[in-house]
Amino acid sequence: MQQEIWFDKYRIIKLLGSGGTAEVYLAEHIKLHSFRAIKYISKHHPLYKSQLKEAQILKELKHSCIPIIYDIEEDEDGSYIIEQYLEGISLRDYVLRSNPLHKYIIIQFALQICDLIKYLHSAKRPVLYLDLQPQNIIVTDSTLKLIDFGSAMFCDEVDENVDYYGTKGYAAPELYSRNKADERSDIYGIGMLLYFMVSGHDIRTDMVKMDHIDFKKCPKRLKAIIIQCLRYNPSQRYSSVSQLEKHLSAIMKKRTHLLKPGSSIEIGIAGAQSRIGTTHLSFRLCRYFNDKKISCIYVEENKSRCIRQIQNRYFGLNKNQDIIQINGIPMAEMDLARDRDVSGFNIVVKDYGCLDRENKAEFFRSHYKILVLGAKDWELRKSEELLDMVSEYKDVIYLFNYLDGKQFQQVIKNMDNKNCMRIPYEPNPFIKPKDKISKEFFRELLGMFKELDL
Repeated sequence: MQQEIWFDKYRIIKLLGSGGTAEVYLAEHIKLHSFRAIKYISKHHPLYKSQLKEAQILKELKHSCIPIIYDIEEDEDGSYIIEQYLEGISLRDYVLRSNPLHKYIIIQFALQICDLIKYLHSAKRPVLYLDLQPQNIIVTDSTLKLIDFGSAMFCDEVDENVDYYGTKGYAAPELYSRNKADERSDIYGIGMLLYFMVSGHDIRTDMVKMDHIDFKKCPKRLKAIIIQCLRYNPSQRYSSVSQLEKHLSAIMKKRTHLLKPGSSIEIGIAGAQSRIGTTHLSFRLCRYFNDKKISCIYVEENKSRCIRQIQNRYFGLNKNQDIIQINGIPMAEMDLARDRDVSGFNIVVKDYGCLDRENKAEFFRSHYKILVLGAKDWELRKSEELLDMVSEYKDVIYLFNYLDGKQFQQVIKNMDNKNCMRIPYEPNPFIKPKDKISKEFFRELLGMFKELDL
């Protein structure tokens, strides 16, 4: 049987596979005697124009995890993308044959994907892939290759009216609801890949909660990473692939030290109004750090005189150069804080109370900035005023107090994908977090701090 010759260059050997929008053929370059994969997209297909965008995207990309694009041809029937032929098996087949994968193989694979997606997001014209699934990844030796960019989009072309074509069960929830996709949609996809590599099966749903899914013997730190990637609301996922990459790398390195000796990180906490819970949260955060054997001091940067009021109720408190120990937490009063050298503490939690024009500049000098908002009818005006005041700042974490889960979901719809979390209720700020919700809250909160990996 005579084999077809395409474009006077390529001898077609066989059909490798076909999908809803394209067919892929194995071909031999006649002069070079090397194999190529040719992806044919029919002009008669209703999605032809959107699929042709794959060629436009790929021709500008060069990465070790992307097949080389040699040429793009066209005739009256369709367009042809000639690319590197990859010998290997899909990640799906690799996992199913090897299941369970060792956690370090899973993380090595995930780090390759993170490096690639980070490259796409930072390209000269940034790209969202939007269809991360094990069938679109080829394992060649120990290297992964990402194929099928048919669902990818340039970031500057994404809006709420665009159609997405991700794979059900792997696409981020916002793609189903036609909300605007962004880099965090690909982070969700990475989370789904991680889950598949850990469990060996898919999740055929756009679930709101991932906590109770069977992770078998998945290590706790890896499970926490997966859960954060798969948060239903994008604002609760990792804010960037770099942040996710850092947490995965930490497992590989088995790091035991969180901070360099002698270094300090300042965490500023402020609220939309008085009695919204900034001091309560500050104490809880300090207690969490100290329980983790990370030296942390509470600094009173407001006029509440809270520390003095506590002192008046206790006798025999341990005091060292004006730093007082209350329930195991080192604390410094406002009057002494600005002249104090706190470099001996890894973490400095500064409680600014109600944020206003006077303390705003000082608050925003913190390494990490946390704003506590209320969402009750009588609190909304203050919260809205605060949001207007800080609208120019992007690196802020917004925490909501005294809300249940349903109320929180309603609130974050109006937060424009900002980093938002709900503070779990705990009446005693000095006790160690015991319940699952509180532990998860602090893990997620600290996951937003680049220097920390707990």
